[in-house]
Amino acid sequence: MYSMKRLVAIGSVVATMTAYFTLRPCSARAGDEGTVIGDVTVTAVSATPARAGEVTVITFSVENSGSDRVLITGLRLPGGEPSRVMGTFGQGYSGEIGALSVRPGRTECLDGRNVWIEVGPLAQDLQADTVVPARLVLGSYESPLTLHVGPVATGAIQGTSLAPAEIADDAPAQPRSRIGC
Repeated sequence: MYSMKRLVAIGSVVATMTAYFTLRPCSARAGDEGTVIGDVTVTAVSATPARAGEVTVITFSVENSGSDRVLITGLRLPGGEPSRVMGTFGQGYSGEIGALSVRPGRTECLDGRNVWIEVGPLAQDLQADTVVPARLVLGSYESPLTLHVGPVATGAIQGTSLAPAEIADDAPAQPRSRIGC
């Protein structure tokens, strides 16, 4: 009987962990329509809320189904604020990496922990649960992109003065999608 209890306990732990990792919030809103740019598909596009003068963190998933590499060099908002492609270097260090190369047949997730785009200082507030037109910069090419400003769901929140709990309190509870992350 002891082994049956142990088996049930282990099964419960595995089921709980599977549910957590499957349902864990991604940085984009459920129902995100994304965009297709030739052989490049961008989904789960989201930004952290931030006030004017602060920095917002942009996250998304990008799939390159073409035969050439794609170079992501930034993102433009309507206010023309500067952007930087950022990354972590390990042991708590992060900084500007300049660009993200997506090889043919690969999918990269700018998840806000390992790689992300920072935009700012912002000219105006980015409020939670709003949609902002943006342009994804791929080398010398720019493509329109719909940016969803949502609750903070990433670890890269140092640029916003809103605490995660404060943002989560303002956001309605909605099911999340795990597309791309």
